[in-house]
Amino acid sequence: MATGFDAGKITPEETTRKASATNKKAEKREIAKAKILNATLDIIAKKGLAALSHRSIASAAGVQLAMTTYYFGTIDNILVAAFREFVKSMEPVNADLIRRGDAFLAQLQGADGTVKDCERYIEGIADIFAQMIDSGLSSRRDQLRIESQYLFEQHPSEALAEEIQAYNDWLADIALRFIRPIGAQDPELDAQLFLWTVQCLDFSNVSSVQVKGPSSRDVLLRLMRGFCV
Repeated sequence: MATGFDAGKITPEETTRKASATNKKAEKREIAKAKILNATLDIIAKKGLAALSHRSIASAAGVQLAMTTYYFGTIDNILVAAFREFVKSMEPVNADLIRRGDAFLAQLQGADGTVKDCERYIEGIADIFAQMIDSGLSSRRDQLRIESQYLFEQHPSEALAEEIQAYNDWLADIALRFIRPIGAQDPELDAQLFLWTVQCLDFSNVSSVQVKGPSSRDVLLRLMRGFCV
């Protein structure tokens, strides 16, 4: 029997049990939220934004219908959270591009940091991006379907619009990293043109209407050579 001094005190064992129960509950919550977000992205990749509803997401995620509302509230909130997960999935893709671009640039830079052979640099960058565009990987195609659905959303919420703008700004900064060494007069504008061209070539891979014409590499070469004029 507990003494009057000990009555009402929480023992270390009770604290451990409560902490364990709390951790398990938090873990289940995170698992359920991940299922919901993964299902959302899967639906977007396969059927587009128009196919999203609380019911379709819950069904695809294998969770109770009420859980989508409980954890996220509205479809708009789910869209924002899912977009953040998509952006995370793009981090290794863009990190690999940057790594390859930096390694190639290091081979061509002189002591003053300028590119010694601009034509060779342009050809190398065209090769790097053409390989990404033409990879044909199913995972990459899913990413492109999701990206195009978000970027061309006609009526995004204010929160989603801010997330998309931040993503576009990130891509523009990456494009500038590749274009600046060319030494053109307006690298910011050229980088934006480069980004739009890469996106157009990328999205054509998941379009219902295939774009026929020059190879991705030839298109990028012609574009970047124009920056040197």
